[in-house]
Amino acid sequence: MPKVFLIALSGCSSSGKSTIAKIIAEICPDITLVHEDDFYKHDNEIPFNEKRGISNWDSPEALDLALFRKELDSIKKTGQISSQLVHNNNVDDISKFHLDSNFLNGLKHKLIPVSKSAKIFLVDGFMVYNSPELTSRFDLKLFVRAPYKVLKERRNARPGYRTLDSYWIDPPYYFDEFVYDSYKNSHAHLFIDGDVEGVLNPKTAVDIKEFINDSQTPLTEALSWATNGICEAVSTAH
Repeated sequence: MPKVFLIALSGCSSSGKSTIAKIIAEICPDITLVHEDDFYKHDNEIPFNEKRGISNWDSPEALDLALFRKELDSIKKTGQISSQLVHNNNVDDISKFHLDSNFLNGLKHKLIPVSKSAKIFLVDGFMVYNSPELTSRFDLKLFVRAPYKVLKERRNARPGYRTLDSYWIDPPYYFDEFVYDSYKNSHAHLFIDGDVEGVLNPKTAVDIKEFINDSQTPLTEALSWATNGICEAVSTAH
């Protein structure tokens, strides 16, 4: 069996990570895309915030991380997905980006050879680097970042999210009190002085490769960064 290569593509909600992951998987079908969101628990199991009287979908406890870790270990061992995943498809339709076909073909030309030399699993998720135990499972760690203001604008522009059992729409305060607060609490250890708007700490963010995807960043630049990172890492491993 070819070497199994686990790639994490993580970042705060609305950083752009899922869009990047989906496009890469679409232009190179030999790359298997795994969404951490597929490991969300059922609605009645999501942590409940008593103060606001709502579910906290952005808490690590909202995910079945034990099953997620087990699935990653199984993928690494067998090169296959063993869990029955339910895709909620809470990802933008990539056709809206009107990406140039020549550009996409260029990325495909780079990705195809490495995808033939290894079984690549691209794992998209917002809670991958919150735990060193989880982070350590990946062969390549990509981290998409964006400033607070950009993240909030993008999140607020979304209509809502399908869950296993219903449909979720953010209350007006949700980004600040839940999304961003959870991101800060879960990722502060990766940054110098715990400042998630600042600089990654080389001691705690070992081997994590970052990309700043702000409002002025072309999607093509983000896709090239991720593609080049994947190709380099897989080629080097061989």
